Amino acid sequence: MLDKILVLISMVALVVFLAVVIGFVAEPDLIIVTTLIVLLAMHDFWISVFKPGAETSKVEDLPLEALPTGVSGKPLPGQTETKEASKSRKKPARKKK
Repeated sequence: MLDKILVLISMVALVVFLAVVIGFVAEPDLIIVTTLIVLLAMHDFWISVFKPGAETSKVEDLPLEALPTGVSGKPLPGQTETKEASKSRKKPARKKK
């Protein structure tokens, strides 16, 4: 439920911001572009949050270290790592005494 409230707040903020921009710069091209931006944002929010049957991903059960990042190379939860990927991963360097 909180995700839907945050989406509505962000959508209202986007519309208000673009309305202020259009109010100060009344150019037809700008009005067309900002209208398209708002329509695309509304469509994206609808299919990701408000579409009936849409489920948000739940990652509360996983520790932070297990979550995949863009640079970690970790497989997604539920996927197994391939042998090539595990071999190519570098091992941390040991400290010399």
